[in-house]
Amino acid sequence: MARCGVGVLLLTLGGWLLMTAGSPACSLCPDKGALSPTFRQEAALPMARLIVHGSIANPRATGGITGQTDFHIKTILRGEQFVKGKKVLVLPRFLPINDKANPPQYLLFCDIDGDRIDPYRGVLLKSEATVDYVKKSLALDSKEVVANLEFFFRHLDDPDPEVSRDAFSEFAKTSDADIARAAPRFQADKLRTWLLDPKTPPQRLGVYAVLLGACGKPDDIQLLRNLLDSKEERYLNAADGLLAGFLQQKPREGWEKVQEILSDGRKPLLLRLAVLRAVRFQYGAQPKESLPQVLKAMRTLLVQGDLADLAIEDLRRFGIWNLTPDILALYGRKGYDSPLLKRAIVRYALVCPATDLTKKFLDQRRQEDPEMVKEVEEGLKFEKEG
Repeated sequence: MARCGVGVLLLTLGGWLLMTAGSPACSLCPDKGALSPTFRQEAALPMARLIVHGSIANPRATGGITGQTDFHIKTILRGEQFVKGKKVLVLPRFLPINDKANPPQYLLFCDIDGDRIDPYRGVLLKSEATVDYVKKSLALDSKEVVANLEFFFRHLDDPDPEVSRDAFSEFAKTSDADIARAAPRFQADKLRTWLLDPKTPPQRLGVYAVLLGACGKPDDIQLLRNLLDSKEERYLNAADGLLAGFLQQKPREGWEKVQEILSDGRKPLLLRLAVLRAVRFQYGAQPKESLPQVLKAMRTLLVQGDLADLAIEDLRRFGIWNLTPDILALYGRKGYDSPLLKRAIVRYALVCPATDLTKKFLDQRRQEDPEMVKEVEEGLKFEKEG
């Protein structure tokens, strides 16, 4: 099996699907947490049979293209039996050391191939304190989602960027409903500080905003309102979370804002997409309570052809079938006749509960364009298996 050098992650397709397929994810995160695994996800892979922490030494060229570096084991987090009696591993990479008095420390994930230790991922650590974080995170009970998020919240501003990244990734990979359940337990003062700190990574602002909306005071809601009206690019890009946070304590005003933006086709497309993400979060967090307003928002989007396909896909994913007649009636109409939109409508019809209306609709589509219907069916099958 091909492996990567220390500091670079290489996953087989099977491992990638194992970590991402069917996983819940926060609607407010740009990549929904899919770009890199957390320490817990990495440790859950069958290949992570040995996890060790240590420092590197003696990098050397070996005449080949990779070189070698010694890895001095300091802590064994998993798989002690595989390194029993060993204090040093030889890594098949030349890893430079700039400060020999303070050599770099790594967290190393390894597979075992017979008697051979096969390192495949290395994470550069800022300090040994990170090892304690990893130990504690791996010991968490996966069923205690709210308590786990409280633990990760305490590390969002960790001085080690790998810890901070991992803690935020845990939020990004958590469902909207679980984030909403945990949010009232967090510290509003920290969230307020992070939101206003220009050093806070922009991709985190939306999540911090919705958390503040759930645990903050009236002054914090005013802060979210002010940031939502801000012209700064970092806050414009976080409009989804700012609006979702505002909805937590001011639902009536928040939903009025949703309708105001979605119903105005002159509003920037990126802003309307951000509002759609806020709607998704609200439905994921409170499906029963938000359903009437979600339906209203989706009706508004169906009227606007440029976002109708996204609304149809969301309704299909949510399993909301209230608007089935409206959606099927759009097929082939002027402004709704693009291949993308036609496929979205057929996909919806194939999944929604069968009625005389849907059967008639699908029969007509199979007569007109059997290949397209077949391709959509195959795509749905792949989606379900994936």
